[in-house]
Amino acid sequence: MVIVVNYKSTLCTFVLVSLLSISQAQAVEPKDISDMLDERAMSMVLSDDSAEARMQSCHSDNTAVVTIYTTNGNAQVGIDVRIDGRVVGSLTSHYPDEQPSCNTDSSAGVITLVVSAGEHQLDAGSLNLFWPSYTFDVEKCECRVLPLP
Repeated sequence: MVIVVNYKSTLCTFVLVSLLSISQAQAVEPKDISDMLDERAMSMVLSDDSAEARMQSCHSDNTAVVTIYTTNGNAQVGIDVRIDGRVVGSLTSHYPDEQPSCNTDSSAGVITLVVSAGEHQLDAGSLNLFWPSYTFDVEKCECRVLPLP
């Protein structure tokens, strides 16, 4: 039971009661997202291979390299990037003045991955921002830089 002494303490009382009730929330089982991840893209993100090594098998594998970055520094937490509906990484920093070169090794501000040649859909979002989906094409052995403005 909470007793409110005066109107000025009402807000503090409400916040305290709200915070106390949060601890009673039920825990939710973690969601398995492994089926949402592109296995080839994640192997390239987690790989120790150099950017040059990524391009060596493009002729036989019919693949291309895509480098994704953002110029927007207003995203909270990070920008989750999806290609063809699958999560390929998260951008946690940005390039305000210039774009990275194509095939730059992945880092906090760049996602570089191998995709199959052809048409793909790119979309992204953070807690407070959303980028609309757009379609891009890549040819076999092409290296393409894709900005998120």
